[in-house]
Amino acid sequence: MLIEAGHRCAIPTCKATPVEIAHIVPWSKVRKHEFKNLIALCPTCHTRFDDPHGPIGLKAMRQYKANLNPLLSGNLSNREGQADRLATYQELRACFAEWIPAEAKHAAAKSRRASQPDTVEDLRTQAVTKFASVVGAVADFQSVWKESEARDLAGAIFYHAADWIDEVNESRFPIPKQLARRDIAEEISDASAQLHLIVCEELSM
Repeated sequence: MLIEAGHRCAIPTCKATPVEIAHIVPWSKVRKHEFKNLIALCPTCHTRFDDPHGPIGLKAMRQYKANLNPLLSGNLSNREGQADRLATYQELRACFAEWIPAEAKHAAAKSRRASQPDTVEDLRTQAVTKFASVVGAVADFQSVWKESEARDLAGAIFYHAADWIDEVNESRFPIPKQLARRDIAEEISDASAQLHLIVCEELSM
C-alpha cells in the first residue's frame, strides 16, 4: 500500500504524510484485508472518509485507488475519457459482487418453509439496497461507455439477473426450490468474462 501511494496520502490534492492504511469498503462489511480494497490515507483524510456525512464518498475513493494503478498513470491518463471508463467499470463490478450474493441469500431463505418472515424480509431489504447501487452503477457505466458493445453487454447482464430477481420477488412464499437454486452468478459468468475482455481491449490493458 505504501509503495503504491509513494508513502503519501493517495488523495492527489493532499499527498500528506504520515499515512494510515484504510479500507475502502469498511472492515465491518468485508472482514478481510485485500489489496484492492486498501488505500493509504493521511489521518485527516481517513477521518473525513470514515464520516458518513463527510465530503469523500465511496465512488471517489475507488477513483483515487484506480488513479494509483500504473496502467492509469501511463496508458490511460493521456487518453480522453479512459480513466472515467475504467472507474465506472470497477464500480460496476464491485456493485455486482455485492448484489448477486445478497439476492441469492434472499432467494434461498424464501424457498425454505422454516424461514421466519422477518428474516426473509430483512434479507429482501438488504438485497434491495444493493440493487439500488447496481442500478446507479449500470446507468453510470452506460452513460460513460455510450454506444459500444460493452454498454450493451452490461445492460444484458443486468437484465438477465433482474428478470430472475423479479420472479423471486413476485412468487409466493415459499418459492419453488428450482427457482432459488438457479446459479445466477454462473449464468452470467461467460458474459461477464466477455465484458471484461472487451473493456481490457478497449482500454489497451
